[in-house]
Amino acid sequence: MRSTFAGLQMGLRALQAQKMGLTVAGHNIANANTEGFSRQKMNLVTSNPYTAPSFNRPASPGQIGTGVEIAEIRRVKDEFIEMQLRLESQTTGQWQALVDGYEQIEMIFNEPSDTGISMALTEFWRSWQQLSLTPADLSARSVVRQQGILLADSISHTYTQLQRYREEINGAIGVKVNHINYLAQQIADLNKQIVAVSVSGDHPNDLLDARDLLVRELSHIANIQAVTDEKNQMHISISGSSLVQGSHVSKLALEEGSNGYEVVWAGTSVKAVFSGGELKGLFQLRDDIIRDGYMHELDRLAKGIVETVNGQHKAGYGFDATADDSDEDAQFPTGNYFFVNEPPAGGSWAQNMMLTAEILGEDGLKYIAASTDNEKAPGNGENAIAIAELLQKGVVNELKGSIPDFLSALISGLGVDSQEAQRMSANQEILQFHLERRQQSVSGVSLDEEISDLIRFQHAYSAAARFITTLDESLTTVIERMGIVGR
Repeated sequence: MRSTFAGLQMGLRALQAQKMGLTVAGHNIANANTEGFSRQKMNLVTSNPYTAPSFNRPASPGQIGTGVEIAEIRRVKDEFIEMQLRLESQTTGQWQALVDGYEQIEMIFNEPSDTGISMALTEFWRSWQQLSLTPADLSARSVVRQQGILLADSISHTYTQLQRYREEINGAIGVKVNHINYLAQQIADLNKQIVAVSVSGDHPNDLLDARDLLVRELSHIANIQAVTDEKNQMHISISGSSLVQGSHVSKLALEEGSNGYEVVWAGTSVKAVFSGGELKGLFQLRDDIIRDGYMHELDRLAKGIVETVNGQHKAGYGFDATADDSDEDAQFPTGNYFFVNEPPAGGSWAQNMMLTAEILGEDGLKYIAASTDNEKAPGNGENAIAIAELLQKGVVNELKGSIPDFLSALISGLGVDSQEAQRMSANQEILQFHLERRQQSVSGVSLDEEISDLIRFQHAYSAAARFITTLDESLTTVIERMGIVGR
Protein backbone atom coordinates (compact mmCIF):
# COMPACT_ATOMS: atom_id res chain seq x y z
CA MET A 1 0.00 0.00 0.00
CA ARG A 2 0.97 3.59 -0.38
CA SER A 3 3.20 5.30 2.21
CA THR A 4 1.49 7.24 4.96
CA PHE A 5 3.80 10.20 4.19
CA ALA A 6 3.20 10.22 0.41
CA GLY A 7 0.83 13.18 0.67
CA LEU A 8 3.59 15.38 2.10
CA GLN A 9 5.68 14.86 -1.04
CA MET A 10 2.67 15.78 -3.16
CA GLY A 11 2.18 18.97 -1.16
CA LEU A 12 5.87 19.83 -1.44
CA ARG A 13 5.74 19.49 -5.21
CA ALA A 14 2.67 21.71 -5.29
CA LEU A 15 4.43 24.38 -3.21
CA GLN A 16 7.51 24.31 -5.45
CA ALA A 17 5.46 24.50 -8.64
CA GLN A 18 3.28 27.39 -7.51
CA LYS A 19 6.29 29.25 -6.15
CA MET A 20 8.01 28.88 -9.52
CA GLY A 21 4.86 30.20 -11.17
CA LEU A 22 5.08 33.29 -8.97
CA THR A 23 8.75 33.69 -9.94
CA VAL A 24 8.01 33.42 -13.69
CA ALA A 25 5.17 35.96 -13.43
CA GLY A 26 7.44 38.29 -11.47
CA HIS A 27 10.16 37.95 -14.14
CA ASN A 28 7.65 38.85 -16.84
CA ILE A 29 6.44 41.88 -14.91
CA ALA A 30 10.01 43.05 -14.26
CA ASN A 31 10.76 42.95 -18.00
CA ALA A 32 7.46 44.38 -19.23
CA ASN A 33 9.34 47.33 -20.80
CA THR A 34 12.55 45.53 -21.75
CA GLU A 35 13.26 45.76 -25.49
CA GLY A 36 13.26 42.37 -27.18
CA PHE A 37 11.92 40.48 -24.15
CA SER A 38 9.48 37.64 -24.81
CA ARG A 39 7.11 36.67 -22.05
CA GLN A 40 7.79 33.32 -20.48
CA LYS A 41 5.32 30.63 -19.63
CA MET A 42 5.61 27.76 -17.15
CA ASN A 43 4.10 24.48 -18.32
CA LEU A 44 2.90 22.12 -15.57
CA VAL A 45 2.23 18.39 -15.99
CA THR A 46 1.01 15.73 -13.58
CA SER A 47 3.80 13.66 -12.06
CA ASN A 48 3.94 9.91 -12.65
CA PRO A 49 1.03 8.19 -10.85
CA TYR A 50 1.51 5.47 -8.27
CA THR A 51 0.13 1.97 -8.88
CA ALA A 52 -0.25 -0.23 -5.79
CA PRO A 53 1.26 -3.68 -6.46
CA SER A 54 -0.84 -6.87 -5.95
CA PHE A 55 -1.06 -10.42 -7.25
CA ASN A 56 -4.30 -10.09 -9.18
CA ARG A 57 -5.41 -6.45 -9.23
CA PRO A 58 -4.52 -3.14 -7.67
CA ALA A 59 -5.42 -2.84 -4.04
CA SER A 60 -6.77 0.61 -4.74
CA PRO A 61 -9.07 1.57 -7.59
CA GLY A 62 -6.76 2.58 -10.48
CA GLN A 63 -3.62 4.66 -10.28
CA ILE A 64 -3.13 7.21 -7.54
CA GLY A 65 -1.87 10.65 -8.53
CA THR A 66 1.36 11.92 -7.02
CA GLY A 67 0.96 15.62 -7.71
CA VAL A 68 2.50 18.09 -10.19
CA GLU A 69 5.83 18.66 -11.93
CA ILE A 70 7.30 21.60 -13.86
CA ALA A 71 7.73 20.40 -17.44
CA GLU A 72 9.44 23.49 -18.83
CA ILE A 73 9.67 27.25 -18.74
CA ARG A 74 9.57 28.40 -22.36
CA ARG A 75 9.43 31.82 -23.99
CA VAL A 76 6.36 32.57 -26.07
CA LYS A 77 7.42 33.69 -29.54
CA ASP A 78 6.25 33.30 -33.14
CA GLU A 79 9.39 32.39 -35.11
CA PHE A 80 7.66 32.90 -38.46
CA ILE A 81 6.82 36.53 -37.62
CA GLU A 82 10.37 37.03 -36.37
CA MET A 83 11.69 35.80 -39.72
CA GLN A 84 9.36 38.22 -41.53
CA LEU A 85 10.58 41.06 -39.32
CA ARG A 86 14.18 40.33 -40.28
CA LEU A 87 13.33 40.34 -43.97
CA GLU A 88 11.36 43.57 -43.81
CA SER A 89 14.00 45.20 -41.62
CA GLN A 90 16.49 44.80 -44.49
CA THR A 91 14.24 46.70 -46.89
CA THR A 92 13.42 49.30 -44.22
CA GLY A 93 17.10 49.93 -43.57
CA GLN A 94 17.82 50.39 -47.27
CA TRP A 95 15.00 52.90 -47.84
CA GLN A 96 15.77 54.82 -44.67
CA ALA A 97 19.36 55.26 -45.86
CA LEU A 98 18.06 56.53 -49.20
CA VAL A 99 15.62 58.94 -47.53
CA ASP A 100 18.43 60.43 -45.44
CA GLY A 101 20.65 60.62 -48.52
CA TYR A 102 18.11 62.38 -50.73
CA GLU A 103 17.38 64.84 -47.93
CA GLN A 104 21.07 65.76 -47.81
CA ILE A 105 21.31 66.03 -51.61
CA GLU A 106 18.29 68.34 -51.67
CA MET A 107 19.98 70.56 -49.08
CA ILE A 108 23.13 70.67 -51.21
CA PHE A 109 21.25 71.74 -54.35
CA ASN A 110 19.07 74.09 -52.27
CA GLU A 111 16.42 74.47 -54.97
CA PRO A 112 14.35 76.53 -55.38
CA SER A 113 16.11 79.38 -53.59
CA ASP A 114 17.84 82.69 -54.15
CA THR A 115 21.26 81.06 -53.82
CA GLY A 116 20.88 77.96 -55.99
CA ILE A 117 22.19 77.22 -59.47
CA SER A 118 18.84 78.11 -61.10
CA MET A 119 18.91 81.66 -59.77
CA ALA A 120 22.60 82.05 -60.67
CA LEU A 121 21.84 80.88 -64.21
CA THR A 122 18.87 83.26 -64.50
CA GLU A 123 20.92 86.23 -63.29
CA PHE A 124 23.73 85.33 -65.69
CA TRP A 125 21.24 85.26 -68.56
CA ARG A 126 19.76 88.62 -67.49
CA SER A 127 23.20 90.20 -67.33
CA TRP A 128 23.82 89.32 -71.00
CA GLN A 129 20.43 90.73 -71.93
CA GLN A 130 21.23 93.98 -70.17
CA LEU A 131 24.65 94.11 -71.80
CA SER A 132 23.07 93.76 -75.23
CA LEU A 133 21.23 97.04 -74.61
CA THR A 134 24.32 98.97 -73.48
CA PRO A 135 27.40 97.14 -74.82
CA ALA A 136 29.71 100.05 -74.01
CA ASP A 137 28.60 100.31 -70.38
CA LEU A 138 31.45 99.12 -68.15
CA SER A 139 29.10 98.51 -65.23
CA ALA A 140 26.97 96.19 -67.40
CA ARG A 141 30.13 94.36 -68.44
CA SER A 142 31.18 94.13 -64.82
CA VAL A 143 27.81 92.59 -63.93
CA VAL A 144 28.26 89.96 -66.67
CA ARG A 145 31.67 89.05 -65.32
CA GLN A 146 30.45 88.94 -61.73
CA GLN A 147 27.39 86.84 -62.59
CA GLY A 148 29.62 84.48 -64.55
CA ILE A 149 31.84 84.06 -61.50
CA LEU A 150 28.79 83.43 -59.30
CA LEU A 151 27.39 80.84 -61.71
CA ALA A 152 30.72 79.02 -61.97
CA ASP A 153 31.19 79.11 -58.20
CA SER A 154 27.63 77.89 -57.61
CA ILE A 155 28.09 74.85 -59.86
CA SER A 156 31.61 74.15 -58.57
CA HIS A 157 30.50 74.47 -54.94
CA THR A 158 27.53 72.15 -55.46
CA TYR A 159 29.76 69.57 -57.13
CA THR A 160 32.32 69.80 -54.32
CA GLN A 161 29.60 69.41 -51.69
CA LEU A 162 28.34 66.28 -53.43
CA GLN A 163 31.88 64.94 -53.49
CA ARG A 164 32.30 65.62 -49.78
CA TYR A 165 29.01 63.91 -49.05
CA ARG A 166 30.27 60.86 -50.95
CA GLU A 167 33.30 60.85 -48.65
CA GLU A 168 31.00 61.01 -45.60
CA ILE A 169 29.00 58.06 -46.95
CA ASN A 170 32.26 56.21 -47.50
CA GLY A 171 33.11 56.73 -43.84
CA ALA A 172 29.62 55.58 -42.84
CA ILE A 173 30.17 52.36 -44.81
CA GLY A 174 33.30 51.70 -42.76
CA VAL A 175 31.38 52.28 -39.51
CA LYS A 176 28.61 49.89 -40.58
CA VAL A 177 31.10 47.17 -41.51
CA ASN A 178 32.78 47.44 -38.11
CA HIS A 179 29.36 47.26 -36.46
CA ILE A 180 28.52 44.10 -38.42
CA ASN A 181 31.72 42.48 -37.13
CA TYR A 182 30.84 43.52 -33.58
CA LEU A 183 27.29 42.15 -33.79
CA ALA A 184 28.51 38.93 -35.39
CA GLN A 185 30.95 38.36 -32.53
CA GLN A 186 28.24 39.03 -29.95
CA ILE A 187 25.92 36.54 -31.67
CA ALA A 188 28.68 33.92 -31.81
CA ASP A 189 29.35 34.36 -28.07
CA LEU A 190 25.64 33.96 -27.34
CA ASN A 191 25.57 30.84 -29.51
CA LYS A 192 28.22 29.31 -27.28
CA GLN A 193 26.27 30.11 -24.11
CA ILE A 194 22.97 28.92 -25.60
CA VAL A 195 24.43 25.55 -26.58
CA ALA A 196 25.83 25.06 -23.07
CA VAL A 197 22.37 25.58 -21.58
CA SER A 198 20.46 23.67 -24.26
CA VAL A 199 22.50 20.44 -23.99
CA SER A 200 21.45 20.20 -20.35
CA GLY A 201 17.81 20.15 -21.41
CA ASP A 202 16.95 23.68 -20.27
CA HIS A 203 15.59 26.59 -22.27
CA PRO A 204 17.94 29.63 -22.42
CA ASN A 205 15.03 32.02 -22.88
CA ASP A 206 16.72 35.29 -21.98
CA LEU A 207 19.80 34.43 -24.05
CA LEU A 208 17.60 33.63 -27.05
CA ASP A 209 15.85 36.99 -26.69
CA ALA A 210 19.20 38.80 -26.54
CA ARG A 211 20.38 36.99 -29.67
CA ASP A 212 17.18 37.73 -31.59
CA LEU A 213 17.55 41.42 -30.77
CA LEU A 214 21.11 41.44 -32.14
CA VAL A 215 20.07 39.52 -35.26
CA ARG A 216 17.27 41.99 -35.96
CA GLU A 217 19.71 44.88 -35.58
CA LEU A 218 22.09 43.11 -37.95
CA SER A 219 19.30 42.59 -40.50
CA HIS A 220 18.73 46.35 -40.55
CA ILE A 221 22.30 46.83 -41.79
CA ALA A 222 22.71 43.97 -44.25
CA ASN A 223 20.76 41.29 -46.08
CA ILE A 224 21.22 38.25 -43.87
CA GLN A 225 19.89 34.71 -43.87
CA ALA A 226 19.57 33.09 -40.42
CA VAL A 227 19.11 29.36 -39.74
CA THR A 228 18.87 27.65 -36.33
CA ASP A 229 20.15 24.09 -35.91
CA GLU A 230 19.14 21.33 -33.49
CA LYS A 231 21.52 22.67 -30.84
CA ASN A 232 19.81 26.07 -30.92
CA GLN A 233 22.85 27.62 -32.62
CA MET A 234 22.10 30.31 -35.18
CA HIS A 235 24.08 30.33 -38.43
CA ILE A 236 24.07 33.60 -40.35
CA SER A 237 25.16 34.32 -43.91
CA ILE A 238 25.25 37.36 -46.20
CA SER A 239 24.35 36.63 -49.83
CA GLY A 240 25.30 32.99 -49.32
CA SER A 241 28.65 33.64 -47.60
CA SER A 242 28.93 32.59 -43.96
CA LEU A 243 29.22 35.35 -41.36
CA VAL A 244 28.49 33.37 -38.19
CA GLN A 245 28.88 29.60 -38.02
CA GLY A 246 28.09 28.57 -34.47
CA SER A 247 30.77 30.21 -32.34
CA HIS A 248 32.99 31.05 -35.33
CA VAL A 249 32.88 34.44 -37.05
CA SER A 250 34.06 35.30 -40.58
CA LYS A 251 34.81 38.99 -40.37
CA LEU A 252 34.42 41.63 -43.04
CA ALA A 253 37.22 44.01 -44.01
CA LEU A 254 37.58 47.27 -45.97
CA GLU A 255 39.71 47.76 -49.05
CA GLU A 256 40.40 51.16 -50.56
CA GLY A 257 39.19 51.24 -54.16
CA SER A 258 39.27 53.90 -56.84
CA ASN A 259 35.79 55.10 -55.86
CA GLY A 260 35.97 54.50 -52.09
CA TYR A 261 35.77 51.55 -49.75
CA GLU A 262 35.05 48.08 -51.05
CA VAL A 263 33.89 45.46 -48.55
CA VAL A 264 35.61 42.08 -48.73
CA TRP A 265 35.79 39.01 -46.54
CA ALA A 266 38.80 39.34 -44.21
CA GLY A 267 41.85 37.43 -45.35
CA THR A 268 40.53 37.05 -48.89
CA SER A 269 39.93 39.20 -51.94
CA VAL A 270 36.34 37.97 -52.23
CA LYS A 271 33.99 40.91 -52.43
CA ALA A 272 31.01 40.93 -50.07
CA VAL A 273 27.70 41.43 -51.88
CA PHE A 274 24.87 43.38 -50.24
CA SER A 275 21.37 43.27 -51.69
CA GLY A 276 19.53 44.87 -48.78
CA GLY A 277 19.89 46.79 -45.54
CA GLU A 278 21.52 50.14 -44.82
CA LEU A 279 24.74 49.11 -46.57
CA LYS A 280 22.89 48.52 -49.82
CA GLY A 281 21.34 51.98 -49.53
CA LEU A 282 24.72 53.59 -48.75
CA PHE A 283 26.40 51.95 -51.73
CA GLN A 284 23.50 53.07 -53.95
CA LEU A 285 23.87 56.63 -52.70
CA ARG A 286 27.63 56.76 -53.03
CA ASP A 287 28.04 55.14 -56.43
CA ASP A 288 24.76 55.12 -58.36
CA ILE A 289 22.83 58.14 -57.14
CA ILE A 290 25.57 60.69 -56.40
CA ARG A 291 28.60 59.72 -58.52
CA ASP A 292 26.87 58.28 -61.59
CA GLY A 293 23.75 60.38 -61.10
CA TYR A 294 23.83 63.95 -59.84
CA MET A 295 27.58 64.56 -60.10
CA HIS A 296 27.59 63.22 -63.65
CA GLU A 297 24.56 65.32 -64.60
CA LEU A 298 26.07 68.41 -63.00
CA ASP A 299 29.21 67.80 -65.04
CA ARG A 300 27.12 67.61 -68.21
CA LEU A 301 25.39 70.86 -67.27
CA ALA A 302 28.70 72.66 -66.70
CA LYS A 303 30.11 71.36 -69.98
CA GLY A 304 26.95 72.42 -71.82
CA ILE A 305 27.09 75.95 -70.40
CA VAL A 306 30.83 76.35 -71.05
CA GLU A 307 30.72 75.11 -74.63
CA THR A 308 27.53 77.04 -75.45
CA VAL A 309 28.79 80.35 -74.11
CA ASN A 310 32.34 79.92 -75.44
CA GLY A 311 31.16 78.83 -78.87
CA GLN A 312 29.24 82.07 -79.37
CA HIS A 313 31.58 84.30 -77.37
CA LYS A 314 34.68 83.59 -79.43
CA ALA A 315 32.84 84.72 -82.57
CA GLY A 316 32.15 88.19 -81.14
CA TYR A 317 34.16 91.31 -80.44
CA GLY A 318 35.02 93.00 -77.21
CA PHE A 319 35.24 96.72 -76.55
CA ASP A 320 38.11 98.79 -75.21
CA ALA A 321 36.71 101.94 -73.66
CA THR A 322 40.20 103.49 -73.55
CA ALA A 323 40.66 103.27 -77.32
CA ASP A 324 40.63 106.49 -79.29
CA ASP A 325 37.45 106.66 -81.35
CA SER A 326 39.34 108.60 -84.04
CA ASP A 327 41.89 105.83 -84.43
CA GLU A 328 40.81 103.83 -87.43
CA ASP A 329 43.29 101.10 -86.58
CA ALA A 330 41.87 100.50 -83.07
CA GLN A 331 41.72 96.77 -82.32
CA PHE A 332 38.71 95.08 -80.73
CA PRO A 333 39.47 91.77 -78.92
CA THR A 334 37.95 88.71 -80.55
CA GLY A 335 38.30 84.92 -80.61
CA ASN A 336 38.70 84.53 -76.86
CA TYR A 337 36.68 82.30 -74.50
CA PHE A 338 34.54 83.48 -71.60
CA PHE A 339 34.97 80.30 -69.51
CA VAL A 340 38.02 78.06 -69.35
CA ASN A 341 37.23 75.83 -72.30
CA GLU A 342 38.18 72.47 -70.83
CA PRO A 343 39.02 71.02 -67.41
CA PRO A 344 42.51 69.86 -66.45
CA ALA A 345 43.44 66.27 -67.28
CA GLY A 346 41.38 63.93 -65.15
CA GLY A 347 39.30 66.79 -63.74
CA SER A 348 35.59 67.48 -64.03
CA TRP A 349 33.88 70.30 -65.88
CA ALA A 350 31.72 71.22 -62.90
CA GLN A 351 34.42 71.28 -60.24
CA ASN A 352 36.84 73.27 -62.42
CA MET A 353 34.37 75.68 -64.00
CA MET A 354 35.80 79.22 -63.98
CA LEU A 355 36.27 82.30 -66.11
CA THR A 356 39.37 82.66 -68.25
CA ALA A 357 42.38 84.58 -67.00
CA GLU A 358 41.74 87.23 -69.69
CA ILE A 359 38.21 87.95 -68.45
CA LEU A 360 39.34 87.92 -64.81
CA GLY A 361 42.29 90.21 -65.50
CA GLU A 362 42.52 93.86 -64.52
CA ASP A 363 41.40 94.99 -67.96
CA GLY A 364 39.29 91.89 -68.54
CA LEU A 365 36.05 93.79 -69.20
CA LYS A 366 37.21 94.69 -72.69
CA TYR A 367 37.42 90.98 -73.60
CA ILE A 368 33.70 90.41 -73.05
CA ALA A 369 32.49 89.96 -76.61
CA ALA A 370 29.12 91.69 -76.79
CA SER A 371 29.26 92.75 -80.44
CA THR A 372 29.19 90.88 -83.76
CA ASP A 373 31.10 93.57 -85.68
CA ASN A 374 34.43 95.30 -85.29
CA GLU A 375 33.30 98.87 -85.67
CA LYS A 376 35.15 101.30 -83.45
CA ALA A 377 32.56 101.84 -80.75
CA PRO A 378 30.41 100.86 -79.05
CA GLY A 379 29.47 97.73 -81.00
CA ASN A 380 25.99 96.46 -81.72
CA GLY A 381 25.36 94.19 -78.72
CA GLU A 382 24.06 91.41 -80.97
CA ASN A 383 26.53 88.81 -79.72
CA ALA A 384 25.38 89.44 -76.14
CA ILE A 385 21.76 88.85 -77.08
CA ALA A 386 22.79 85.75 -79.04
CA ILE A 387 24.49 84.34 -75.93
CA ALA A 388 21.42 85.18 -73.85
CA GLU A 389 19.16 83.40 -76.31
CA LEU A 390 21.39 80.32 -76.32
CA LEU A 391 21.38 80.27 -72.53
CA GLN A 392 17.61 80.48 -72.44
CA LYS A 393 16.34 78.58 -75.47
CA GLY A 394 19.25 77.10 -77.38
CA VAL A 395 19.30 73.34 -77.89
CA VAL A 396 22.53 71.92 -76.50
CA ASN A 397 23.44 68.56 -78.02
CA GLU A 398 25.25 67.52 -74.86
CA LEU A 399 22.06 68.10 -72.85
CA LYS A 400 19.54 67.09 -75.55
CA GLY A 401 17.59 70.28 -74.87
CA SER A 402 17.99 73.78 -73.50
CA ILE A 403 20.10 74.55 -70.46
CA PRO A 404 17.19 75.73 -68.25
CA ASP A 405 15.09 72.69 -69.23
CA PHE A 406 17.94 70.34 -68.38
CA LEU A 407 18.50 71.96 -64.99
CA SER A 408 14.76 72.00 -64.27
CA ALA A 409 14.49 68.30 -65.16
CA LEU A 410 17.47 67.54 -62.92
CA ILE A 411 15.95 69.33 -59.91
CA SER A 412 12.47 67.91 -60.59
CA GLY A 413 13.92 64.41 -60.85
CA LEU A 414 15.62 64.89 -57.48
CA GLY A 415 12.29 65.87 -55.94
CA VAL A 416 10.50 62.88 -57.48
CA ASP A 417 13.21 60.44 -56.37
CA SER A 418 13.15 61.89 -52.87
CA GLN A 419 9.37 61.58 -52.62
CA GLU A 420 9.54 58.00 -53.89
CA ALA A 421 12.09 57.11 -51.23
CA GLN A 422 9.96 58.75 -48.53
CA ARG A 423 6.87 56.90 -49.72
CA MET A 424 8.62 53.53 -49.80
CA SER A 425 10.19 54.15 -46.40
CA ALA A 426 6.80 55.10 -44.93
CA ASN A 427 5.22 51.96 -46.39
CA GLN A 428 7.98 49.82 -44.94
CA GLU A 429 7.61 51.43 -41.52
CA ILE A 430 3.87 50.70 -41.56
CA LEU A 431 4.49 47.08 -42.55
CA GLN A 432 7.18 46.62 -39.93
CA PHE A 433 5.04 48.27 -37.27
CA HIS A 434 2.23 45.85 -38.15
CA LEU A 435 4.57 42.86 -37.80
CA GLU A 436 5.92 44.17 -34.52
CA ARG A 437 2.37 44.58 -33.22
CA ARG A 438 1.60 40.99 -34.23
CA GLN A 439 4.73 39.78 -32.48
CA GLN A 440 3.87 41.82 -29.40
CA SER A 441 0.40 40.30 -29.32
CA VAL A 442 2.12 36.93 -28.97
CA SER A 443 5.30 37.74 -27.03
CA GLY A 444 4.48 40.97 -25.24
CA VAL A 445 3.88 41.11 -21.51
CA SER A 446 0.32 41.91 -20.45
CA LEU A 447 0.45 43.30 -16.92
CA ASP A 448 -3.23 42.46 -16.37
CA GLU A 449 -2.58 38.84 -17.33
CA GLU A 450 0.51 38.61 -15.15
CA ILE A 451 -1.30 40.07 -12.13
CA SER A 452 -4.06 37.53 -12.70
CA ASP A 453 -1.42 34.79 -12.73
CA LEU A 454 0.09 36.15 -9.53
CA ILE A 455 -3.27 35.90 -7.77
CA ARG A 456 -3.86 32.42 -9.20
CA PHE A 457 -0.47 31.08 -8.15
CA GLN A 458 -0.75 32.79 -4.75
CA HIS A 459 -4.06 31.05 -4.01
CA ALA A 460 -2.70 27.73 -5.26
CA TYR A 461 0.38 28.15 -3.06
CA SER A 462 -1.81 28.91 -0.03
CA ALA A 463 -4.01 25.90 -0.77
CA ALA A 464 -0.94 23.63 -1.08
CA ALA A 465 0.36 24.94 2.23
CA ARG A 466 -3.06 24.32 3.78
CA PHE A 467 -3.01 20.79 2.35
CA ILE A 468 0.35 20.08 4.05
CA THR A 469 -0.96 21.54 7.32
CA THR A 470 -4.01 19.28 7.16
CA LEU A 471 -1.83 16.22 6.51
CA ASP A 472 0.41 17.25 9.38
CA GLU A 473 -2.55 17.42 11.73
CA SER A 474 -3.79 14.03 10.55
CA LEU A 475 -0.38 12.44 11.02
CA THR A 476 -0.15 14.02 14.48
CA THR A 477 -3.37 12.26 15.43
CA VAL A 478 -2.04 8.91 14.14
CA ILE A 479 1.39 9.23 15.70
CA GLU A 480 0.58 10.81 19.04
CA ARG A 481 -2.97 9.67 19.89
CA MET A 482 -3.61 6.26 18.31
CA GLY A 483 -3.00 3.26 20.60
CA ILE A 484 -3.44 5.14 23.88
CA VAL A 485 -7.21 4.75 24.18
CA GLY A 486 -8.15 3.21 27.56
CA ARG A 487 -4.89 4.02 29.29
